Amino acid sequence: MNFQLINLQKRVFWRETFRDDGVVGFSLIELIVAMTIVMVVTMVGVVSYQGANRKARDGKRKADLEKIRVALEIYRQENDYYPETADSDLVPDYLQGWPDDPRNNSYYYLRGVGTLYSYAIYAQMEGTGETNGYYGENCGDEGVCNYRVNNP
Repeated sequence: MNFQLINLQKRVFWRETFRDDGVVGFSLIELIVAMTIVMVVTMVGVVSYQGANRKARDGKRKADLEKIRVALEIYRQENDYYPETADSDLVPDYLQGWPDDPRNNSYYYLRGVGTLYSYAIYAQMEGTGETNGYYGENCGDEGVCNYRVNNP
């Protein structure tokens, strides 16, 4: 009796998986719908991943500029003025090394014109929400400086 019940369950299972013509598998429409859903989910993931990377690179730029700003302030505390060139005057005494931009653009340092007591550091941000102005085309080959840090 148990044998017949198991056999009956197998028949019901096999009957549910067969189509009317006896072929097992998915229809073309079912495959297209499934592939479309997978592609949409993949594209959403790729776009959000790129945005997260852009924000992370901009965050590193801000941290680098803050590190340079702190080194400049320490330099001024000891010398009573800001250096003429930041990269050669700050390394290795105040910075271990000049920070590198994540996209190989450059950070641009400019001491105040006619004064030893002001400066600005410029960078090129990728995210439009991270910029604070237009400051010229000195930040590398690909674009303009659109973020600035001044002395306090």
